[in-house]
Amino acid sequence: MDIRTEDAAPAASAIDARLLLVVYVRALSFIFILSGLQRWGTILGPLSPSGDFLSLAPEVMVATIFFSVADLVAAVGLWLLASWGTVVWLIAALTEVVLHTVFKDIFGLDITLIAFHVATVIVYAGLTALYERLKPDV
Repeated sequence: MDIRTEDAAPAASAIDARLLLVVYVRALSFIFILSGLQRWGTILGPLSPSGDFLSLAPEVMVATIFFSVADLVAAVGLWLLASWGTVVWLIAALTEVVLHTVFKDIFGLDITLIAFHVATVIVYAGLTALYERLKPDV
C-alpha cells in the first residue's frame, strides 16, 4: 500500500521559491560587483568622465567614494546570502534613488537607474513573499 497522499504530489511539482530567490540575489550581487568596480575605475582615473577624479564636483566625489565601497560590500553580503548584505544593498539603492531624484540638479535625473533600483526591490520583495508563502511549516 502506498502511504503518499494526494497532497504530496503538487508539492513535488511546485516551483522552488528558495532557489529562485538565491539565483536572483546572486545575480544582483554580480551586478553590484560590476557597479563597485566601475566606481573604483572612476576614482582611479580610467573611467572618470573628465579624466581626473579630483576635477569632479565635491558632491559627486563623495557619492562615488560612498558607492565604491557600499556596492562592493552589498555584493559580498548578497552573494553570501547574509541579512546584512540585503540591508546594505537596500540602503545603497535607496540612497542612489534619492540622489537622482531629490538632488537631480547635482547628480542628474537618471530614470533608467531609478527604474532599475525600484524594479529590483519590487522583484526581491515579491520573491521573498513567495518564498515565505511556500515555505514548509515546521
